[in-house]
Amino acid sequence: MSSNKNHEQNLLLFLSKNQGYVTSKDLLEVLNVSQKTVYRLINKINNEYVDGPLIISERGRGYKLDYEKFIHYQKSINNYKEKQFSPNERRKRIMEELLLASPKAINIYHLFSHYHVGDSVVFNDEQLMSEELKNYNLVLERKNRTLAILGEEVNIRKAIKDIIEIFHTIDIDDLKKNPELNFNKYDVLFILDQLRKMEKDFDITIPYPYNVNIFSHLYILLSRSRKVPSLLVTDKISNEEMENMKRDSILYPIAKVIVTNIEKYLNSSLPDIEIYFLYQYLVSSRMQGSLAITSTFSSKVIEVTKAYIEGMRISLGIDLDSQSIFMDLANHIKPMLNRLEHKIRIKNSLLSQIKVTYEEVFLGVTNVSESVSEKFNLPAINDDENGFITLYFAKAIETGQHQRPIKTLIMCTTGIGTSELLKAKVSKKFPELEIVDVVASRNTQMLKEKYADAELILSTVHMKEEVPIPFLLVSAMFTMDDQKRLQGKIEEIYHGD
Repeated sequence: MSSNKNHEQNLLLFLSKNQGYVTSKDLLEVLNVSQKTVYRLINKINNEYVDGPLIISERGRGYKLDYEKFIHYQKSINNYKEKQFSPNERRKRIMEELLLASPKAINIYHLFSHYHVGDSVVFNDEQLMSEELKNYNLVLERKNRTLAILGEEVNIRKAIKDIIEIFHTIDIDDLKKNPELNFNKYDVLFILDQLRKMEKDFDITIPYPYNVNIFSHLYILLSRSRKVPSLLVTDKISNEEMENMKRDSILYPIAKVIVTNIEKYLNSSLPDIEIYFLYQYLVSSRMQGSLAITSTFSSKVIEVTKAYIEGMRISLGIDLDSQSIFMDLANHIKPMLNRLEHKIRIKNSLLSQIKVTYEEVFLGVTNVSESVSEKFNLPAINDDENGFITLYFAKAIETGQHQRPIKTLIMCTTGIGTSELLKAKVSKKFPELEIVDVVASRNTQMLKEKYADAELILSTVHMKEEVPIPFLLVSAMFTMDDQKRLQGKIEEIYHGD
């Protein structure tokens, strides 16, 4: 089943990378499957997508994507489906229930009764779950027909975050709008309110993926505290770490206020270490606004940033303008080093697209990351981080200086790296566009007032509210298909249609 799923994703990614129609012969070579399998995969994808076929076929020409439908499809595949569960999905749901209740034991019948499986399947699931939990230094304990997950709190929370698929969303607003997400609505609204207040009070924006990362940490904290009221975190932090945190006159007060608000919401006290946990997430995030740009960096941040620029210059065999890329990249490297130190992992939901669209750049970044880790004695830098770093070098390659007479807004929910990359790609490919600003999708109300002279909106998210500005939905990777449709939109604007 997983093999078929991989074939489906590879098929869609290959079609998304190519402009126009692709022959069945090309698909056979890329997927390394039979003609019959290709037909079956295309029929399966088209039959499962409720809004009509994703893949268009034409005799004598081959296959191509309906690109706007594909953009919607990419968002929908991250949703939490409550239909028939594969064995892997079943185990994830059971682990989720056990992790949230840890260290409490849960009756095996209660855990498995919804899935209508026999004792042999239960036994096999136990073995597989036990092996997966070992990756987090957690133990699955069976006692008197009950199961419980035992281990340190910090490892339990890491496992919850990795295992629950809905924390991998790109658009954080989906967490309150999508009825298929299995979330506590009141907790979602409370946490989103805390994030919005923090952004407003400190004049900042926390972009993807950092907003999702902080959201998931707070949601897990609420869930764990409510399910295990007597929860006591045994992790210890040194006096030096506490003092370093308290010297941060901006992020420490933010962490303290949010934890205090959570205590009021739960009507129960939390250990002081929760402030430190949240502070780690804040200091490991990159923000836009008054806290966004740092002009001074530690010597380590400077050295690591220069190592990446030099390493990619050699890898790509091109001259990179180190002056123009340094500030952006250093502002990413700084929180990344904090994430590595605190063992915080951020999920890159665009990773598969980045690997396909910027294959050479991603490979170069991966190799440079290995040498950087070794040279600076850092933990291994994972593919999610490599994907984000790839976007900075892709932006540097794409950037061009041109006149852009059509005033254009870029609207994204996908954060600093992807929105700025989209801006750079659009600027280079379409010098007739003047990119006025990059705006968040939730700020549609202010468009009429602040950007009254805007002539075009390019958005990676579907706009449900009507705005009096021509609008085009594109993917964050701005593929050839997007470019073709944008050219048509530009011609419409020039001709006043």
